[in-house]
Amino acid sequence: MGGTLASRVTGLVRNSLLAQFFPPAILDAFVTAFKVPNLFRELLAEGALTNSFVPIYKRLDAADARQLAGALLSLLLIVNGVLLIVAYVTAPFVARLLISDAGNVDVELTTRLIRIVFPFLPAISLSALAMGILNAEERFFAPAWAPVALNVVTVTCMALFPGHAVMLAAAHVFGGVAQLIVQVPALVRLGALPRLGALRHPELVNVALLMVPFAFTAGGRQVLNVVASNVITGIDAGAQGAYYLADLFLSLALGLFSISPALAFYSRLSAHAATDEQSFGATLEDGLRFITFLTVPAGLALWSFGGPAVDVVYNWRSLVGGSMDPVLREFTIAATAPLGLAVFPLGVFNLLVRTFYIRGNVRTPVVLVLVTLVLQAGLYLALAPRLGIAGVSWAVAIGSFVQLLLAGWLVHRAERFGAVRVATYTLKVWFAAGVATAAAVGAVALLRLGDGWFAQLGTLVIGGVVLVAVYGALCLAVRLPEVRALARRFRR
Repeated sequence: MGGTLASRVTGLVRNSLLAQFFPPAILDAFVTAFKVPNLFRELLAEGALTNSFVPIYKRLDAADARQLAGALLSLLLIVNGVLLIVAYVTAPFVARLLISDAGNVDVELTTRLIRIVFPFLPAISLSALAMGILNAEERFFAPAWAPVALNVVTVTCMALFPGHAVMLAAAHVFGGVAQLIVQVPALVRLGALPRLGALRHPELVNVALLMVPFAFTAGGRQVLNVVASNVITGIDAGAQGAYYLADLFLSLALGLFSISPALAFYSRLSAHAATDEQSFGATLEDGLRFITFLTVPAGLALWSFGGPAVDVVYNWRSLVGGSMDPVLREFTIAATAPLGLAVFPLGVFNLLVRTFYIRGNVRTPVVLVLVTLVLQAGLYLALAPRLGIAGVSWAVAIGSFVQLLLAGWLVHRAERFGAVRVATYTLKVWFAAGVATAAAVGAVALLRLGDGWFAQLGTLVIGGVVLVAVYGALCLAVRLPEVRALARRFRR
């Protein structure tokens, strides 16, 4: 979690430079171009690769596991090479597909940036393979901190070449390579550095089968991304970049309070499924409670203090006479608050959905996610014309709650864990976090700090301190065990 926090904070610095050193026209074109490698990133990198690789790797002996990693390395190099060629040739068509109104986003610049930034995909795919191996071995330090290298390299290049569109795209490629390189020493020390291997490894087929649901769900999500891109680029110039900036706050909360613990619990649950089935349900409950305990107050804080957060992170140039583009700022604030309500459902879903992959169930998550994506696409089209950029964020929040309810019901049927206990616990957390958030908002309102950058920083600090203090006190009052457990860990 510490490494993820560092990566998300440096990611905020990266996006802050995007907002303040690059004009909205370049920002919109880059964000649209960067969607193209991201179309395949979930399948060939952090999502599908890690989740399908870990359970199979865990049940192999050391020598066989190394051979599987080598076979997967060979496959990734072949697939990424083909995609590089295809992306270069089809870049003009893809740019026009993603842009609804050419008057709002520069199609020619977007095409050029697609060709420059696409090598980010092979770099991040190989980095994900390294992460998968290290996570399977329960070595979490290097993969957790590796994204910091990506952000540091990217931020350095952006600071050296402000307003330079080509260097902005190239910086992300250099950062992806850095994220891969910093994990190599950990692999070497572990004796797990993969070497090119034959594609005939028998378990490679099983990895591919477990990737099937990701192929469908990632494909569905990317279709949804195309719909979202068309909806957002049709709103106004600056909307595409604004949603990208707002989404990083959601990524920060999910990365720290959901993805990090979910990865740790996923490795342990995979081991339980192989050797200690009786511990599976109890460990799953622990993970769901822990993620709920963290994501509910984090989401409500983002919902309540989204405006000050945008000003503090993206508008610090106002201290030296500059300022964030006013339209970009307005759109970013409007998109940020509703995304706060998506933190809890998306956070808990991150762990729930992994139970299907542990069990080798490839059909259920496909159907679940595709149903949710269809709903969310409909919500985009229904809400964006009425609410603008905020409508896109509301669609994400509503769709994520529906997805959580469906996933919770399906996992309860399959695993028979203590769903009622988890639901009761969740209600207590929402009560404590809701009262704490109201207290924080009230305290800030009474102080009337003003609208300047330091006033907004004070709003975040005071609101955060009050929220955490009241939340902790109420959690103790309703006897939530996580507060005592965290206190014991810190004392140790």
